Amino acid sequence: MQYRADNKRDLRQIAAALGVTHVLEGTIRRDGNRIRVNIELIDARSDSTMWAESYDRNLADIFAIQSGVAQTVAGKLTAKLSPEEKERIEAQPTDNLEAYDLYLQAKELLLLTRVSRFDRKLLSDAIGFLDQAVRIDPKFTLAYCASANANDLMYYWYDTTSDRSALAEEAVNKALGLQPDLPEVHLAYAVHLYSAHRNYERARVQLAIARRGLSNNAEAIMLEAYIDRRQGNWQKAIQELNAAIMLDPRNSVATTELAHTYYDTREFREAGQVFDRLIDLLPSEQLRIKVQKADMVTFTETGVDTAMRAAIAALPASMANDSDVLWHRLTFAYHDRDWHKAEELLDRLKDVEDDDVVGYHFILLALLRGEKPSANPYFAEKREQWNQKLQKSPGNAELLSHLAMADVFLNNKEAALAEAKRAVQILPTSKDAMDGPGIAINLAIVYAWTQEIDMAFETLAPLVKTPRGIYYGDLKLDPIWEPLRKDPRFDKLLAELAPRD
Repeated sequence: MQYRADNKRDLRQIAAALGVTHVLEGTIRRDGNRIRVNIELIDARSDSTMWAESYDRNLADIFAIQSGVAQTVAGKLTAKLSPEEKERIEAQPTDNLEAYDLYLQAKELLLLTRVSRFDRKLLSDAIGFLDQAVRIDPKFTLAYCASANANDLMYYWYDTTSDRSALAEEAVNKALGLQPDLPEVHLAYAVHLYSAHRNYERARVQLAIARRGLSNNAEAIMLEAYIDRRQGNWQKAIQELNAAIMLDPRNSVATTELAHTYYDTREFREAGQVFDRLIDLLPSEQLRIKVQKADMVTFTETGVDTAMRAAIAALPASMANDSDVLWHRLTFAYHDRDWHKAEELLDRLKDVEDDDVVGYHFILLALLRGEKPSANPYFAEKREQWNQKLQKSPGNAELLSHLAMADVFLNNKEAALAEAKRAVQILPTSKDAMDGPGIAINLAIVYAWTQEIDMAFETLAPLVKTPRGIYYGDLKLDPIWEPLRKDPRFDKLLAELAPRD
């Protein structure tokens, strides 16, 4: 929207920012069932018009207009279209404009969840729109692809049940049955294999098929980067994210992921630079991004949380109950050993965050406060809930880690150790370089709080060098490492992680 013609602008600057030589612009006006489209293709290097056209048609002709414009632009730029590309451009995604409108609304909501942060309601609304779209047009392949994507996001972030995964699987199968050769279908399939099954090799196969028809698609390149991160190919992932950004310079999702990947690999200076670029891309989110930068760059590297506290303090009052803000304030409460404040913040997080994650922190807090297991039935009840969930999902390493911490608190030492070790066996870093280190860190915590001090240090030792492992700020200030602090090996670990001048 910042490039609209009614704003003061410089086409050369716009083209340079987007990494292009030509710009297509125009206006679309609707009056009832009539639509008027004015389009102009401009060579931004000379600010000269290469082609201009106006269309005054019935709304039902919108797809024909889109197809005609695409082919004309390709011709003006002397781009040769393959027969497959020409066929895809001429194909209508659906014959039903109502279904298409619902699809576009859903895509907008999915974009919003990716640009800012994942939001359960936005995802739920998007799924609802897509369900309506395919009811109206059961042959709408792209809507099934979007539905698979939305359900996979819901599964990954909020609802890791077999029912949710099955909804994504069903949508993928519908799309495959309708248009098995469509590249977008194979991209959706690859995303599903990545998100719901952690089957990265099969995902790569589908992604390779998709990229043959979507060679310049930033989303496809980003998925390849995500797979490479999971498989520990960190530098390759960084190269791929940079390639995606080169193709799509204003893609804030790719830019965010690049900043996080630099953080993961302890390249803090580079992470800070990318966060600054992200602030330029999303000025409306700059206060939130500054908090992330202060946390993931300054605090993590230096162990000083002053900048993070200042960034949180600068946030408007309207963000006081934002879940990200509450989590950061909980971090401060831990650092200050202010258990009362930590409890208050967890009570507020219960209403806005995943109950299992909040429950895990309630157990950590009880350990830190030295509470007696018999003082509150909540912890035994939470343990039983997690145990029942594990019966349905025995391969869930995160749930096993939660259960292990509950057993630490309930003085079930042998069970806690067995569960934490089993979680690492299920999801070692060698299998998943993104989530594996967190499971290993939890094992180190279990060792520490069951007085298996030697094993705690043995587990921690490689994590000070592992991407997404232990960072200086966390080890220095997090009270969860209290059982280890008096051991000289702890200071040695801190020295290994300490920032170098």
